[in-house]
Parts: sequence; structure tokens; C-alpha cells
Amino acid sequence: MDRFRVEVIAKTAFPQQVIYTAMHQDYTDIFVAEERESWPSEEKSGEVIVKRLLAGERGHYGPLEHCQIVLGCGYFPHSVMQQARTHRVGISFDVQCLSSDVVITFVNIDGESSKKLKKTIGELYDLWHHGEQAIRERKIKGRNDEPPGFYRRDCKNRIKKMRVRSLNEENNTFTYNHIEDIVFNGFNPVYQVTLADGKQLKCTQNHKILTPYGWRILAQLGVGSEVLVNGQPLKNADHILEVSQHPELAFDQTNLEVLCSPCHTRHHKQDRKNPLCAHPVKIVSIEYIGIEPTYDLVMAAPHHNFVANGVVVHNSYRYTSGKVLAIAEGKGNIEDAFYLRPVGNYSDRQGKKYYYSPEQRQQDLNWCLEAAKRYKIDLDNGMSEEHARGKVPFDYRQHFVVSFTLRALLHFLDLRF
Repeated sequence: MDRFRVEVIAKTAFPQQVIYTAMHQDYTDIFVAEERESWPSEEKSGEVIVKRLLAGERGHYGPLEHCQIVLGCGYFPHSVMQQARTHRVGISFDVQCLSSDVVITFVNIDGESSKKLKKTIGELYDLWHHGEQAIRERKIKGRNDEPPGFYRRDCKNRIKKMRVRSLNEENNTFTYNHIEDIVFNGFNPVYQVTLADGKQLKCTQNHKILTPYGWRILAQLGVGSEVLVNGQPLKNADHILEVSQHPELAFDQTNLEVLCSPCHTRHHKQDRKNPLCAHPVKIVSIEYIGIEPTYDLVMAAPHHNFVANGVVVHNSYRYTSGKVLAIAEGKGNIEDAFYLRPVGNYSDRQGKKYYYSPEQRQQDLNWCLEAAKRYKIDLDNGMSEEHARGKVPFDYRQHFVVSFTLRALLHFLDLRF
């Protein structure tokens, strides 16, 4: 439970005054907006609401629906989000994604990019699912009885072969990777992150961005935080301690030493060119943009990240498969991916008491690990994520955004608190 996190994204300003005016308008023939200067204060409005609207459970709760709060919830078990949806208390989004105009960087065989090798994620989604516009007009029926006229031809296999710039996290150098899928995740709240070097990225608050201290979702970052971006060639320096042995020093600039001329020549004798390395840049602002269409890339192994608008962002996994695969590969704490109740005394729905022992909990953790390994085997064998996820324990941890009216929030807390 120490991992759970709830952050307020947005809320109604002066909520008690809003409820008061709605309540007052129900019982007066005066246009209450014209009495704005005589409205009671926020505190006094709250007292009136409790006394006249809530006391005695009179049941007239319509005015409560005018106030809204939007919460960002992190690291909760999937069942919490399911309960929110089951009781129809708001609108929740369980995705991490990017705005449609975010530019994805493609590279050639030498790892070099150009304007011709850049596409927005929205354009890629359109090409992936609808094909590219053919230059010629079809004069007769196609081989599969396609009607004459202008048409679009499938280009998914060509996009799969294109090289997307990706970061090798083990040595902090850029390489390339391939796209496995492009997903539309609906209309979601989007924020614009502006960096000190002028780069801008629009994404949801749950999208992971690489920092010098590891992966962080946007909700965990603020002005002054550093994120890793497209870098410059590392021409005349080398790591003091090998990052393969000390991965925690991969982004530490104090772990670099300047090479002398003979050492520099010897060190890069076999290199065709200097590697491009990521470097940290500070965030100068984070602004809420609004609700926009959002998309995700699903990347192939082993580098589950890509460069979007010059910033290193995480491969977006549907159904949190990234966390599950990391556990299967021994790269994380199993309780970062799955939620199990603490050891202690509990009771069932009939009131029968029982004790959840450390031994039982450890057995359940072992079962979660085996399920994660089985999930990875299925994906490696070509099974779809939708099919393989049936083996994933139900209470995997998930980030989501949920919006409540005040009335809906009270209803939810009354049922589940």
C-alpha cells in the first residue's frame, strides 16, 4: 500500500459556491448570476449546504453534480479501476500515450536522421491501419475485386522494417529498433512539457519519460526535473568505470575522463563514427493542453523505448505488459507489478475471520512470478497480447485517470470506503 499514489489533476474552483448557487436557483425566481456580489463566501456556502441540503438526507443531491475533480491514480491494483467503472462513477483512462503531433525519429542504416525520416505518430497510425495513398488511379477492378478509383495500399510491413531511434540503456548510446504495433488510445488529457533547450513533448501524465534516475511518469516530474534527450557524439571521453559493471553510473557525467590523443586514436580505431549519447535537460514548464487524440507505439525487444520530439520515452505497453515482462526477466521487484494484500487478519463477506500468513503470501508471490514467466513465453512464441494476458494475475498494478462529480465521489466512497 505504500506504493499507492493519488494526485489532483484538475478540480472545480470554489466548489461550495457553485453548489450553493445551483441549490439557490432551484428555489428562487431570481437569476442568481445577477446576485454574484451578494453570494456568501466559500466557507459560509459550505455551512449552508450542510444545513439545508445534506442534513437529514433529504435526497436533493442534483446541485452536487456541478462540481468535478480529476484524479491521477498510480500503482493501484486493476480491481480498483474496475470498481470505479462498475459503479459508473466517472470516466477513467488506464493508458499512457502521446499526442498525435509528436514526431517519431527514424534513422538510416548509419543511425543518421533527416526531415524525410521523421513522421508524427498520428501520421504513422493512419499509414499503419489505412495504408498509403497510391499515386495512380485504379482504372479497373483490383485482383481482390477492389473498386476502380483512387485507393490506399498496405504499407505495414514496410513500416515494420523502418528503423526507429532507440536508446541502449546499458551504455547510454542510441541505436535503432522496430515497431510492432501502433495503437489509438482514445481522447485523453494531454500536457505539454517544455525543456530548457526548447524541445516540447505532449503526452498524458502517465507516460514514462527517461531521467538520469530511471523511468518516471510525467506526474512524478516537475519544473526543474531532468529528462534525457537526443545527445551529441561522445568524441573525446570514456567511462572511468565500465557501465556494464556499474549501470547506475551510465548517466553520471563524473564517471567520464578526457582521453589523450594516443588513447583517443586507439579507443576509436575500430569505430566507424562516434556514438550518439543521451544527455539530461531540465524541464522549464508543464502545461495542461486539453483533451486530444492520443496514440502509442509498441516496440520490439530488446530496447522498449523510442525518441519522440527529441525526448527518450518509454515503449507503451497495453495491459501493463512491460512491467510483467520485466518481472519475468528478473529486472524488477515483483510487487512493483502485482498487488497482494499485507499479512494480517481479514474476514470474508459472511464475516468469517481468517489469517493471511507470510507463507501464503510468499506462495502467491511465487505464483505471480510463474504467471509472468508463462506470459513472456507465450509472447515470445508469437501469441497476441490479448490472448496471453489471460494468464496475468488480475491485480496487476496500473495507472489511470478518473473523473468524479461530487455526487459520484460520495457514492463511490459510500460503497467502497
